[in-house]
Amino acid sequence: MKITKVTTHLLTTRWTDDPYFPNALHSTAIFRLETDAGVDGLGESTWGYFAPDAVPAMVDYFRPVLLGRDPMDLTAITRALTDDSVWWARSGAGKSVISGLELALWDLKGKALGVPVYQLLGGKVRESVPVYASGGPSLWPMDQTVRKIEHYAKLGYRAVKLSTGLYELPPPSQLGHQVRMKQVPCAHSRKLERLTELFTLLRREFGHDIDLAIDGHQGGVPNPIPVSEAVAIAETLAPYRLRFYEEPLAYTNLDGYVELRSRSAIPIAGGESLCGLDQFHSLIARGGVNMIQPDLGFVGGLQETTRVMHHAEASNLSTAIHTGASMGPSLAASWHLAAASHSVDWLEHVQAATTIQRAIMIDPFTVKDGAVGLPTSPGLGVRLTPEIIEQFRFVPRSGERT
Repeated sequence: MKITKVTTHLLTTRWTDDPYFPNALHSTAIFRLETDAGVDGLGESTWGYFAPDAVPAMVDYFRPVLLGRDPMDLTAITRALTDDSVWWARSGAGKSVISGLELALWDLKGKALGVPVYQLLGGKVRESVPVYASGGPSLWPMDQTVRKIEHYAKLGYRAVKLSTGLYELPPPSQLGHQVRMKQVPCAHSRKLERLTELFTLLRREFGHDIDLAIDGHQGGVPNPIPVSEAVAIAETLAPYRLRFYEEPLAYTNLDGYVELRSRSAIPIAGGESLCGLDQFHSLIARGGVNMIQPDLGFVGGLQETTRVMHHAEASNLSTAIHTGASMGPSLAASWHLAAASHSVDWLEHVQAATTIQRAIMIDPFTVKDGAVGLPTSPGLGVRLTPEIIEQFRFVPRSGERT
């Protein structure tokens, strides 16, 4: 069996499935590898979420490395992709494209052997996977956040992640390609009081039936907060027994992560925008987090994520797989990895993207009592038909920007 064709499909959808999430256009890049045996494989690159227009040219660069190769030689091909781009794809956009191509190889291999990918990873270790609703912004007025969590609870979620800031959703009349949420202004001296008010309200409304987590979103902002402020946030929210505090600091502030973890009663999590084991190594070895959050469509693919997770396990760290930009193959691959891994505590799910996820994923991703069952289809359990491509026709320059 040989790879005969490599195609990039850019798709765009408006995330309309969550009434409490920004109703904005989002795009993704899905790769199809075809073979002379009639078996194909689909993968997804997280870079397609941010700069979809730039992805096809990168795939064109890698095409000669793929054509004519036996896709069953997955490890050798992935190494060849990495070696061929060593000057420019050790991290970032290039690594993310390699991630999507690697996921397509896994899908193809599973289909060729007639088994779900988790069987190729050693087999299942559980019958269901815990998920949390990735809720995006904490909303203002605060009763909107209450209704947001009620919405997730009715859908079967038992854990929700919110943001450290409070935002107003724009009215429908202002919706465009890029929806800009308005952060509610707040004096610095009042920020901790406002967080206390919010989580006091949430615990009063939901008791301890709903797990809560918080996201600082500091991994990709121009002016991230200092460690002193992150420590103050962690101390303020400690009484509310949060499951984790995500991306509290910039990844360039490794010393800050180490200090924060040593002083925080809330587990510290991070890693969604890190690439490869080398970038995760210092965060893990220095003890900067309690929980890692690799993104399969960015970190390097399934094999690289497994390497990172094993390194984390040696330091008694768990994993919450990041899927915030995943609309098909990457989410499916994360699901398979969680099914085969003891150390995965959580699988993130953005309910706002349900329409495109349901179109692409063959196995129903149905949340019940805070978890999803296991996929059963061969490969990753994904499809991309002409009808799906037409339904989610690409809108140029629709990548998310900070």
